[in-house]
Formats: sequence, C-alpha cells, structure tokens
Amino acid sequence: ERQRMEENGVFIAHCPESNMNLSSGVAPVRTFLKEGLHVGIGSDVAGGSTENLFKAMALAIQASKLRWRMQDDSLKPLTLEEVFYIATKGGGEFFGNVGSFEPGYEFDAVILDDSRLKHPQELDVKKRLERMIYFSDDREIKAKYVRGNQLF
Repeated sequence: ERQRMEENGVFIAHCPESNMNLSSGVAPVRTFLKEGLHVGIGSDVAGGSTENLFKAMALAIQASKLRWRMQDDSLKPLTLEEVFYIATKGGGEFFGNVGSFEPGYEFDAVILDDSRLKHPQELDVKKRLERMIYFSDDREIKAKYVRGNQLF
C-alpha cells in the first residue's frame, strides 16, 4: 500500500487528533518519512476540535509516543524538528514551493510573539518553538502572509 502511494505521488495529511477521536489508529508517520512519502500535518476539524496547527503538531508527537510505547517500540517517536517539517515544508510540497524560506519559495509566513509564554531562563530558538507548540494559542499569532501578501 505504501509503495503504491509513493509510486503515485500521494500526499498524506496526518491528522492525529482525528485519528484519536475516531479510534482509527496512530499513523506510522516515521515510516512514511523514512520511505520518502510526502507527509503534511492537518487539523481535520471534522474529526478534531481545532484548526490550530501548533496543537496538531503537539498531538502528532504525543500520538507517535503512544504508538512507540504501545504498538511498535522499533518506531521511535517523532521529534520536534520532524513535526515542524511536516507542518511547514512537508505539507507545503502539496502546493508547490511553499513552506520554507529558501530561495525560490513563495513567501508564506506566520509572525509569532511568544512574550506571553514567559520562562525564567533564556531559551534558544528550538526551546521557544517547543513552548509555542505545546503552550500557545491564537494569541501568539500576530500576522500571516500568503504569497507575500499580509492577510492580517
């Protein structure tokens, strides 16, 4: 099945909250990535409760931990970097050259302000992003750009 998906250039929309709410299983996302399948992250509000992609990223990590612990301990949980990739460039591949700040990519961006998420120590970018994924909501989103145009 996965081989046919690769052969046909299928894009996978991983919607972890929907999978959990519908009890449809936990996708083997790490396997998909290893095999070179195209994976993006989704919120699937029909089976989920939010459109917030940070929440979807957190749930993807948590679901992969459950899969690792309860179903297949050879398939390590997803990392922060991997879920950030599938939420940006990985999912963006479906639309063309989006999801990255590399030359030749469209300028799509979300401007974030994490000052509400106070921490007693100085944090590097990775730790700040991790806090955004686990603790943020729409209050941290200050602007959005699509194809260089500011939506708000």
